[in-house]
Amino acid sequence: MISIAMATYNGEKFIEEQLDSILAQTIKDFEIVICDDCSNDRTFFILEQYAKKYPLIKLHKNTKNLGFRENFLQAINLCTGDFIALCDQDDIWNEKHLEILLNNI
Repeated sequence: MISIAMATYNGEKFIEEQLDSILAQTIKDFEIVICDDCSNDRTFFILEQYAKKYPLIKLHKNTKNLGFRENFLQAINLCTGDFIALCDQDDIWNEKHLEILLNNI
């Protein structure tokens, strides 16, 4: 299984398109581990809606702002897969993104 570690902070503008691109991957054996760093926009609300609909999304909200680096580390530490793919909140992935990564490991 592949874990996708995503760190979010005030990413409401891109987060839905990004999650949709991940959910459309040709490889289906993955989890999405998202750590939100105390967003003050609608990011966490959007993430909650996706997590309710897709159980493969594991959502965590930090109790205090950790900053970009520590937030990613938090997400990585919560991953359970054999491999970890890092994902920024504003990336839009090609549907073969994970397939290409896995085939080249």
